[in-house]
Amino acid sequence: MRAWILVLTMLLTGCSSITAGVAARSDRPELRIDSSSVAREVTIERVQKRYVGDRLQASAVLASRVSTDRYLQYKFTFYDIDGIPLEPETMSWRPINLHGGEQRPVTAVAPLPTATEFEIYVRRATDE
Repeated sequence: MRAWILVLTMLLTGCSSITAGVAARSDRPELRIDSSSVAREVTIERVQKRYVGDRLQASAVLASRVSTDRYLQYKFTFYDIDGIPLEPETMSWRPINLHGGEQRPVTAVAPLPTATEFEIYVRRATDE
């Protein structure tokens, strides 16, 4: 029984560490840091929004803070005026490889015209 608890604990710890990262919202100036080690490697800058037709377009710049390649994933989540996520299952994690010191813009368009804000979240693609 103890062995199963140990295995389960190890699996849960492994799963939780890969999902931790950094996030930025279009309606808040501060960066949310869920993993200080990821925050030392990458930051999110120039978080902006604009409308393309009737859809909100999100943009941000992912910037490497290290001299080596970082294999990451990012995901946009859009919110309506009440702060409710809009069709979160339609927005999947996207892979990105940032070279040392590189800054790369990323964009996404809201799935529905009722989006008013967004969040971008960045995490490691693998548990390093």
